[in-house]
Amino acid sequence: MGRIALIRRTGTTLAKSIGAFALAAVLVGVASQRADAAPTTLYVNASSGHDTGNCHSLTAACATISYALNQAGTGATINVAKGTYPQQLTITQNVTIIGRAPNVVIAPPIVSQNDLDADSTTPQFAIVDVHNAAHAITNVNLENLTVNGAAAGSTPSFNCGTNFPGIYYHNASGKLINDHVINVEMPPALFGCQTGAGMGVLVHSDAGDVSNVVMQKLTVTNYQKGGILCFDLGTTCVISKSTITGIGPTPLTSANGVQVWGTGSFTFEQNRVSDNTYTGPSGPASAVGLLIINAGAVNVKRNMITANDVDVYALEDAAFGLVAPARQWSFVGNHLENATDDAPAPWNVEGKGYGDGIDIDSTTNPVLIKQNRTISNFEYGIALFGTTGVTVKKNNLVFHAHGNYDGIYVGGPGSAVASSTRNTITHNKAFFERNDGILADVTATESQNTFSLNVLKDDPRAAQDLSTGGRTAGTANTWSLNHCGTAPVASPTGIC
Repeated sequence: MGRIALIRRTGTTLAKSIGAFALAAVLVGVASQRADAAPTTLYVNASSGHDTGNCHSLTAACATISYALNQAGTGATINVAKGTYPQQLTITQNVTIIGRAPNVVIAPPIVSQNDLDADSTTPQFAIVDVHNAAHAITNVNLENLTVNGAAAGSTPSFNCGTNFPGIYYHNASGKLINDHVINVEMPPALFGCQTGAGMGVLVHSDAGDVSNVVMQKLTVTNYQKGGILCFDLGTTCVISKSTITGIGPTPLTSANGVQVWGTGSFTFEQNRVSDNTYTGPSGPASAVGLLIINAGAVNVKRNMITANDVDVYALEDAAFGLVAPARQWSFVGNHLENATDDAPAPWNVEGKGYGDGIDIDSTTNPVLIKQNRTISNFEYGIALFGTTGVTVKKNNLVFHAHGNYDGIYVGGPGSAVASSTRNTITHNKAFFERNDGILADVTATESQNTFSLNVLKDDPRAAQDLSTGGRTAGTANTWSLNHCGTAPVASPTGIC
């Protein structure tokens, strides 16, 4: 595999780092929690409202969301009328903000620092920051809002040490429902930054803290480095029915649609992720649709992930820091296609290991890859690099017009482990691949992978095992009851 694009931490941990200067002359809404106030409903109207009174009626609406936040007690609901609200918001109490009509747009002209990542001492310049120093935020809900970073992206103090999230949940929990987060980008000259960057949604927990965020029907587009990012052991993200779309082929940055690092739990279901691909001249760098590193429990189900350099990449490597306790990773019923690596020569040829549907790298977590459809990928449909204990079962790699280069690859080296051992590949279908239906590219005699009951046909070669050892047909693996179509069948011939 090539280099994967990360929002990095410094030292041994992955960075969300920045170092920036405070900005002046920006309207910032900071909610002063009124503990004595009962939950109530407030109204905001940019065209007819006035920032006076308590905003408790439609006829006496506030003009700005920031003013309403200052009037809102814990548990209040703020109803926002159609309009553009040029405000940077910091939310410090439990509250629900609902756009009551289309085109409720939060679009500050400039942003200043309004938070700090305590783990990496990283300042944050979030358009909407959800955070309470007293660690008391458990229910902040944002619904039917558009967060647009187009104007704020030109903030003068941005540099490669600057984080610019559209929405930032920091030691905080709640829901994002039917929101749009768009154009959260720094200037193109800063797109190559590997530390700080523009990102759509960032969820993060300091050591010992918790963030649980549910995201439903989100649309995240035109981000610089990441669409949605979920970091740290105390973080749980549940994302469903959302669309995350990159900027398409670009030589400026290798972005990731969704990036998960060290989370306690991550659920990703019925989403669409596409158009993260890097064409830059600096060697092979993969932009990934869904990137998972050192996570705890993972459930990825029934998603459409397409047209990224790598559609799904899941890695366990202590070198990246913050390894969560071992839990099952499950990838079931996903559609993964058209992964295409656009790196320059000599990396833009088949056999280089880029352009994969799903990659599992160096993990000893129990991993289930089941009932996925992986088709028309530049390189591998499903690839295991240095894994142990992965089950690849009942996947469909069948496409008449343009299959994967290799349907299923089992081998190494991975990022942290040299070879793949004791994996089970069973009941899969691989038809019309451009090279091998299954390729076992392992030379270590302790491989002990099992290939059984797979149906492999109409490939130039149904199966190939390059390992050596005392198992099936002199390989290091066990092959049994595979159906391998017509000649040329397999190498060595005894594996089918």
